[in-house]
Amino acid sequence: PGSENMAAVGSSPSRDMTLAADAFLKKNRTLSKMAHSCDTSNQNISESGHAERESFMRKCAVYGGFEGLCVSGVLMALLSSTDLASHQILTLCFGGMFSLAIGFCLRDFTKHRADYQYYRMERDREEWELDNFPEGEVKEMVELYESTGISKADAESIVGTFSKYKKQFVDLMMVQELLITPPEGSPILSALTTFLSFMMIGSLPMMAYIGSIFHMERHEDTPAIVGPLAVGLITTAITSGALAMTNWSISPRQNSRAVYASLLGALCTVTAVAFFSVRYMRSFSS
Repeated sequence: PGSENMAAVGSSPSRDMTLAADAFLKKNRTLSKMAHSCDTSNQNISESGHAERESFMRKCAVYGGFEGLCVSGVLMALLSSTDLASHQILTLCFGGMFSLAIGFCLRDFTKHRADYQYYRMERDREEWELDNFPEGEVKEMVELYESTGISKADAESIVGTFSKYKKQFVDLMMVQELLITPPEGSPILSALTTFLSFMMIGSLPMMAYIGSIFHMERHEDTPAIVGPLAVGLITTAITSGALAMTNWSISPRQNSRAVYASLLGALCTVTAVAFFSVRYMRSFSS
């Protein structure tokens, strides 16, 4: 009967998570009260899982794209300061980006796989200890709650109730005793997202560079600095947008990230302009 009651409660959450988040951002008590009073019995409880996966995938895409932009911008600036032809610069830049994309892809796969294996190992150990010596696990959790200021009687009541439900009790021990949360997403999916985002977004400065080459061929009087400047400005815009995507809601945190991204993009622009200025001055002096 107890497990049936838990299932019934879990299948009909009484809080609108979207409205609750909006209320917190706006510091609006009325919205918060409405969010906790909503009848959400018709909502699918798995929606939060979809939101977590969406957030995880967005994080992989943003970080992968940001790394691709940085690598592409640096390679374009460095190679363009040499005497290599345009097609050689593009070939080396693409080859370097592809190699690094594979490396970042393997990095994310290894990291997330290791996190999952570690979590699984610790969870299996907790489950085994709970099966073989439940009194010891209950005592550990009671002592943990007592250390936070909860009375022994209340701690024993809380832990005693949780210990009736093995899965929920193991979840509790993983988070509050071991401080380990379940890993997000899939290792393969995170690696693939990083690779595609790295290559797709990182190729934008290269496309701008190609466009600047055609422009300079048609307008021979155009200063040589126009090409890198365009690349730098596009890098600035894309970098700002990518980092701002990490938080969809309007908040001071989002604004600070956008400013930080703009500064990074401006640094890329200054670096690119500096390299091209040196090259232009050398060619002019010769």
